[in-house]
Amino acid sequence: MDTDALTAVRFHPDFSSWQQRARQLLVDETPPQRVWWQPDHTRKRETASSSATAIRVPKAFITQARAASCYRSSERWALLYHLLWRLTHGERHLMQLAGDPQVARLRNYAKAVSRDAHKMKAFVRFRAVDTTDGDRRYIAWFEPDHFIVEYAAPFFQRRFANMRWSILTPDCCAHWEGSGKVWFSEGADKAAAPDNDVVEDTWRCYYRHIFNPARVKIQAMMAEMPQKYWKNLPESRLIPTLIQEADRRVAAMAKDAKSSERLRCGPRPATPAQALSEAIQKSESGSIQQLALAAQSCRNCPLWQPATQAVFGEGPVPARIMLIGEQPGDNEDLAGKPFVGPAGELLNRALAAAGLSRQELYITNTVKHFKFRPQGRRRLHERPSQEEIDACSQWLAAEIEQVQPSIIICLGMTAARAQLGENVQIARDRGKLLARQGRQYLITVHPAHLLRSGNNPREIQRFVADLQVAAEKLNSLGIK
Repeated sequence: MDTDALTAVRFHPDFSSWQQRARQLLVDETPPQRVWWQPDHTRKRETASSSATAIRVPKAFITQARAASCYRSSERWALLYHLLWRLTHGERHLMQLAGDPQVARLRNYAKAVSRDAHKMKAFVRFRAVDTTDGDRRYIAWFEPDHFIVEYAAPFFQRRFANMRWSILTPDCCAHWEGSGKVWFSEGADKAAAPDNDVVEDTWRCYYRHIFNPARVKIQAMMAEMPQKYWKNLPESRLIPTLIQEADRRVAAMAKDAKSSERLRCGPRPATPAQALSEAIQKSESGSIQQLALAAQSCRNCPLWQPATQAVFGEGPVPARIMLIGEQPGDNEDLAGKPFVGPAGELLNRALAAAGLSRQELYITNTVKHFKFRPQGRRRLHERPSQEEIDACSQWLAAEIEQVQPSIIICLGMTAARAQLGENVQIARDRGKLLARQGRQYLITVHPAHLLRSGNNPREIQRFVADLQVAAEKLNSLGIK
């Protein structure tokens, strides 16, 4: 290489000083191949000047470059300038190219520094030292892999704002006087840091008591807290013994486990299955309430697994009219009641327009669990299969036996075919009263169908007219 063609750049090795020199090099159009970066700790730090030429680069570069500038490698400054040159000379989207060798190197540098800073925040241990002025100072010793003391210092300033402290490392030392700014000095020797203090025994006692032997995972512990940090941690001398005793302590804890009668918080509460069983036993035998409770433990088909609960019918028993829908929706699954979502609101308005009161009707569904497919945070309705309809038929038959309705209104094709067979057709049979097994059946659409159709006023009016057929039939029969 022709050294005469190189531009030697001397600067204090910190990110701000490098920024100022890199900015001037860009203004002078000095390519990376001609720059010889020479860090010099004896030079003064440089800060941004108000008259400096503004150079726009992606924020991602500044963030990662600031971290990478702490990486323990003499090549880091040249790498940063190479990337800066490319970003300002036609490669504006360079940071999005994860496969680019220089971008990948920058990210690896930044990741290593961030990991090292994380370890510093986790494993710095301050020890109290009484100073000559009668005050107390807290001093810690740490051996970072990279030049991260200035990078991590703001965290300690915020975290220990009310303490006077110093963090000593071989490269650089950080000091905080309780106000003002954190200041830095040259690196120190470990002998300058205390190796014990008056509260260390108390800390070890506390650590010993919070150590949970039942949750010991040695590999995870070693990964998160490598042994190279142990020599500076007061609790480290306890860890081997605590690990060796873990199995014995777990066995002793299991042997000495307290019974439910001795729990300080009182008797152990019943499990959901026990509570349900007790509620079934306490309810009136053969009542609709007992049926509703028993349905909660139904396992006749797989729909119970993803659903929140079984949604049984609601209304007076007996009732003149029984409405049967397809299955509960998302709102019903969460509330445990039928027709409480948007379709239920539309149904309530239509019933009122038809001269019917929901409080006087019994409303239920053919299938008692919500069948859906997840899509992100949403749960999208899926039509139940014939096997799932058959699995729920016993519960619906028991409801009809209890309610003894004069008229059953089938809302939608699923309910209509479950009651009247496969030959029924909504287009042909809608709005008609069909006599079956001593009861009148009326078929109409499901209110959810009207919502999916855009709340067409004419279709809603037709739905109301279907419901009025049932109301008029009751009046003609003199049923109240």
